Amino acid sequence: MEIKLKNSYPSIQKLPVIHSVDTDIFEVTYFMKCMECSFCKDQCCEWGADIDMQNVARLMKYKDELEQFTGIKSERWFDESEKGTDYEYPGNDYMRTMFDEEKDACIFLNTQSRGCMLHSFALSKGMDYHEIKPTFCSLFPVTYMDGVLMTPEEIDEGLTACLGDGPTLYQGSRDELLYYFGEGLVAELDELQNEILEKKKTA
Repeated sequence: MEIKLKNSYPSIQKLPVIHSVDTDIFEVTYFMKCMECSFCKDQCCEWGADIDMQNVARLMKYKDELEQFTGIKSERWFDESEKGTDYEYPGNDYMRTMFDEEKDACIFLNTQSRGCMLHSFALSKGMDYHEIKPTFCSLFPVTYMDGVLMTPEEIDEGLTACLGDGPTLYQGSRDELLYYFGEGLVAELDELQNEILEKKKTA
């Protein structure tokens, strides 16, 4: 069920702006300890991710170091054919990280170990991974569309092995939502979550 929020909440990058929430994020549960997982084979990284061009510019500042860290030339990082324009992206323009056929996953997935190489690179540099990691990747397993905070397509279609064991999608992504959208959004979502829990108790 989609609920209109009391306020609208722009992200730290001004876009997107969240004004509504699909209450499924308070109901669906998910195994959130990704790096402790031994059964999903990084399914959430299978398809690549949309990335706004401002994010690309920040990432390219570390081009030489990232090429050395990942062992992958920057010419292979992004799918130029997926370039587009969308009013919800910072700067409005975006493209997509490359799907690597050999990995059968996102080009930045570390198939020799685990997880996202952009995230690992940031941690190795002592920097905030939000600077270079795509927003959609950080927010997963929640996403947004047309101002609505919601479940991703992968969750809706049951394409991830991690469903059904763990906290709710909202609880698992709460810290990321706090980072991107601030205390106001999280406070309102906390309130909604508590209301839903109370209704369940009395149902």
